[in-house]
Amino acid sequence: MVMIFNRCKTNIMLVLFTRFMPLSLSTQVVCFVVTPVRIKRIMSRQGVKGPQALWLLGNMPDILRLQRAEAEKDMKTGDYDTLSHILPFHTRNCQAYGKRYLWWFGWEPRITLTEPDLIKEVLMNKNGFYSKSKIQNRFVIEVLGNGLVTTTGEEWALHRQIVNPAFHQEKLKAMVGAMVKCASSMADEWEMRVQHDGGCVELEVGDYMRHVTADIIAHTAFGSSYEKGRKVFDQQLVLRNHLGQRALQRFSALPGYSLLPTPLNIQILKTQMTISSSLREIIQSRRDMVNQAKNASHGIDLLGLMLTAASEETALKGGKVQFGMQALIDNCKTFFLAGHETTATLLTWTMMLLASHTTWQESAREEVTRVCGRGNHSIDTDMLSKLKTLNMILNESLRLFSPLAIQTRQALRDAKLGDLDIPKGLSLHFPKPAVHLDPDLWGADVLEFKPERFADGVAKASKHPSAFIPFSLGPRFCVGQGFALEEARSVLAVVLQRFRFHLSPNYRHAPYLQFTVKPKYGVPVMLECL
Repeated sequence: MVMIFNRCKTNIMLVLFTRFMPLSLSTQVVCFVVTPVRIKRIMSRQGVKGPQALWLLGNMPDILRLQRAEAEKDMKTGDYDTLSHILPFHTRNCQAYGKRYLWWFGWEPRITLTEPDLIKEVLMNKNGFYSKSKIQNRFVIEVLGNGLVTTTGEEWALHRQIVNPAFHQEKLKAMVGAMVKCASSMADEWEMRVQHDGGCVELEVGDYMRHVTADIIAHTAFGSSYEKGRKVFDQQLVLRNHLGQRALQRFSALPGYSLLPTPLNIQILKTQMTISSSLREIIQSRRDMVNQAKNASHGIDLLGLMLTAASEETALKGGKVQFGMQALIDNCKTFFLAGHETTATLLTWTMMLLASHTTWQESAREEVTRVCGRGNHSIDTDMLSKLKTLNMILNESLRLFSPLAIQTRQALRDAKLGDLDIPKGLSLHFPKPAVHLDPDLWGADVLEFKPERFADGVAKASKHPSAFIPFSLGPRFCVGQGFALEEARSVLAVVLQRFRFHLSPNYRHAPYLQFTVKPKYGVPVMLECL
């Protein structure tokens, strides 16, 4: 046992040492001195200014201080003006410097932009001028690995080509049964609790939404191995919490800080190794079943579809392996955590909005009952496609509480963007709430819950067709968008079939940003059976 521990400890230290190889002095001077000075001078000439920043730390200490202060406050229930609450640094800078301003994410210079035309041009990236922010990508890689979200160029194109078939509409239809089954199991538990408590019970729905979406992802991603998949998911939550703790540390933005052999960093690395080892075991087991002819195919779950597509791609490339084990592991991490976290958050906020706006809840319930039936009546994908009111409600929820609040791209070369000259190395920062809550784009009622604004579709909901960006735009739009929305429709349809609910007096309205925009104290509702 001692020998195994020592070997594991040695491996961890070896990895940390290897990853902490220092940059050459000339590279450091260019990266940390020459490039920032050049970018600041170019942007200043164009009238784009911003707050003073510390060398290497940038504005991160100030950002963390403001966010901690806001996190201690509650908002008034029904107040959807969340921008200043979750992004107080942005609100303060807009007041001081205007909607465009220059700031520093650690040692990386960034310009904040909120104009839909400019955001669209960057995200469409037709000229190949923009790519992922390097410093932010390194953080995301620690959580999700080097999968579809973080790869770039030809590597990303290969990942996308292999992953895409798993999310075709026909494949999604086959997964709806598992989604509804998981949601029905949750509803059965709710019903027992309501009956036990005399007809009405207070439930914190956030925890339930995290559990049901984890079950759905585990079943649809790993099929019969879903129990092992759930264990991986639990480890990913541990990893996410560790990374969240480190992000709040004052010097976390320093170059190489994540590679120092601190107790927290060592724990992070150990958890990453455990996750990869578990996923490797699941993937290899599935491959072995096919290789030993015990199964005719890899299966129709997400993992099986990726394995099949990867095998076909390998054969197409003349036997050269281009999408190997590590790519499969990292994409499993991506779909399991990123897909689960965002959908659970969407469902939680939507439940809060429906509990607060019971007229819309009744309208959605009437539609679900008419299309899908009442009680335990089965639900299929054709039924879900007819739930127009529910779609409008989900879109309005995504507008008011977009799970992913920010998006970034980095200029790979000097470029022209609208009236701006963008120097190489500058990152472009898009705070989605600033776009989704802009009265110039959405009208004077921008802070009201009005699902009817989406009655004629997303493109006509605002004054600009690209002002709604919860799933991004362009070639790198979220490949799991269809899956997430089908999952959300399935869960909400089951809930509306069987329950009526309103917001509990114990609800505290406190949105906060930690990877996603979530309710700090959960969403307790008073629930009763129909």
